[in-house]
Amino acid sequence: MIKLEDAEIRVPAIKGDITIRRNDYGVPIITAKSFVDALYGLGLVQAHDRGMQMELTRLATQGRLSEHLPASENLVAMDIAMRRYDLPRSAQRHSDQLEGEMRQEALAFCRGVNDQFKENPPQEFGLIDYQPEPWTPADCLAIAKLIAIVDMDETQGWIKKVIVQMVQSGISVEMLKELFVYMTEDPGPEYLAILRQVKMPAPYVPASVKWAAMPRLRTSSHWMVSGQRTVTGKPILAGSPELDSARLPAIWQEVVLRVGGFYCVGVFVPGLPTPALGRTNSLSWSATYACMDAMDYFIEEVKAGMYRRRDRWIPFTLREEVIKVKGGEPRIVRFYENEHGVLDAEPEEDGYYLCLAMSMRDAGAQVLPEFTQAYRSRTVAEAMEHLARVDCIAFNWGLADSAGNIGYQMSGRCPIRPEGWRGFLPLPGWDGEHDWQGFYGPEKHPRLLNPVAGYFMTSNQDLNYLTDVHIQSMPASEDRAARIAELLAARADHSVETAMKMQYDVYGKHAEWFMGLIRPLLPETEKGRLLKDWDLRYSSESLGASLFESVYLEVVKTVFGDYGMGREVMAFILENSELFNMYYGQFDQVLQRTDSFWFGGKSREEVFREAIARGLQTEPIPFGASRKLMMKNIVYGELAPQYNYGPIEIIGCRGTVSQGAIFKAPGGRIATFSPTIRFVADLSGDDYYSCLAGGPCEQPTSKWYTSGVEDWVAGRYKLIRVATQ
Repeated sequence: MIKLEDAEIRVPAIKGDITIRRNDYGVPIITAKSFVDALYGLGLVQAHDRGMQMELTRLATQGRLSEHLPASENLVAMDIAMRRYDLPRSAQRHSDQLEGEMRQEALAFCRGVNDQFKENPPQEFGLIDYQPEPWTPADCLAIAKLIAIVDMDETQGWIKKVIVQMVQSGISVEMLKELFVYMTEDPGPEYLAILRQVKMPAPYVPASVKWAAMPRLRTSSHWMVSGQRTVTGKPILAGSPELDSARLPAIWQEVVLRVGGFYCVGVFVPGLPTPALGRTNSLSWSATYACMDAMDYFIEEVKAGMYRRRDRWIPFTLREEVIKVKGGEPRIVRFYENEHGVLDAEPEEDGYYLCLAMSMRDAGAQVLPEFTQAYRSRTVAEAMEHLARVDCIAFNWGLADSAGNIGYQMSGRCPIRPEGWRGFLPLPGWDGEHDWQGFYGPEKHPRLLNPVAGYFMTSNQDLNYLTDVHIQSMPASEDRAARIAELLAARADHSVETAMKMQYDVYGKHAEWFMGLIRPLLPETEKGRLLKDWDLRYSSESLGASLFESVYLEVVKTVFGDYGMGREVMAFILENSELFNMYYGQFDQVLQRTDSFWFGGKSREEVFREAIARGLQTEPIPFGASRKLMMKNIVYGELAPQYNYGPIEIIGCRGTVSQGAIFKAPGGRIATFSPTIRFVADLSGDDYYSCLAGGPCEQPTSKWYTSGVEDWVAGRYKLIRVATQ
């Protein structure tokens, strides 16, 4: 339908013509007289610049990647995992509830996608002999639900499986409570005996990894600054969602929408018609993961393919799925469902099984309508009311408006659990007494409007104090939020430039407190003195940063490995998953104790000295030398290495404002937690500044494929001033 180059083009839309052009940075600008036409244009642009990315995401939600891509066991496993969530059916139910203008806009977006795919599909479709099915609003909602799953919902599920494995391997409840300070469960011997019998056909830590024999006694940031602390007297908002930057194309797509006198510089997830981040004439917003307690496991007692409810045995609802495998035999998988959720495995034997309950299972109808009204709001207060009702995505939203207001609002759907249970341990499913008792209403979600301090920030930290109910049990560490607050409180003349500098800050607040524990224990050796004198900055050339990481990780392996779960298990968690990067604050709580069950009967000083000695045996190298990797194309990868980019350096570490974590994702792919886009909105005018880990277009031969990477690495921001572009 369109071939978007540099010149402006005019396109007939639904109600009238629209114009589309690229600015000097390749960002598409769509001008229309109605939102329906603007959304039609957005569908065209997303399909043109990110068509293959959209289709891969849609196929992922459907569990059909193996059907159309060269199959592998990892790909088949991913499809099986996605089929468990049954996203297409639930998304269809909720898309059928869209009404009025929202339905018209969603249909217009999908029509734009379909028109573009029909006339000018991505070249990769031909390479894999792929003909896309028509896009529908249900596909958009399925992607929104996928976001809910791949953020904290899924990582919560992983850590809760690890907790079950801990109990089954002999970790005591007392040790768990030291690790998870919000844990209120006080299970008796009968419950623990049952938990140790739970079948774990798909454990998080593979069975081949040996657990220790135990005595029988387990990210993103943004900030808002009010005019009272800025040079302009108006708010500034800065956001940097930290996901995987070691990939191409970029996760995000920037697009400018202009409808009459309204504009939106939006940061979109390709496949969604609403901007996840960005700014308008009146409002700017950003998001981080909320760490809301959004899911639980229940224990189901199973016999002859049925589950027990008190003295009755009830058949599961059986859902059979056929996974087609390109070039191979189809796989038939069966999912057993009840009122709690989906059983973790087929019940081939009688016994106890885990059943996954997710709060977003029956949610999602309000995502598009409420978020659309939120980003088109004129004030922070108005937007907060809408965001509080976004039910299936648990996010922290930071907001600022041109009238001078700043605010914070959590969205999502938090279940009401029975007294004494917070979901750390699986809930008994057979008596009904432990079932969820509904969900907290939007009025219970943490929120804050115009804080007295004149600033607020979130980086996945504990925000339970902003509500009178318990809504987060496993928040992230406080160190990054503390560093941001420290920098914001230090001055009353914040500007766009100071916000940019903060977004690249690599001072280790986490390292600051841990060095306070180990500095007195460091030996008077060359390496000991080098670490003592470290300036706590993860600069590229720093030897001290490399030594610190060696010592800190050795302490973790010693305490939680040698004196806990087993060194091999702890090494797996550190090296092969994002869990430690998400939940290192939980482990640090134990390290800060002067005595602990995790110290193996020794004093903290004894354990730390033992670990420090091993950690200092490493030969330090400049920190940046260990932080270089390639940005790999998600379609071609090693098949066409000329389409990869790099190496780039991932700056920062776990406790820095510019977070930088590198780990092995499922399937063995190297992935990161690092800022995928950094943006700053100055509400004194129309200015929006950003640097994107990628470029506007997914086509490797386009000049816009990696056009933003060099500036993202160097910290050079582009300026989009809608009034003049």
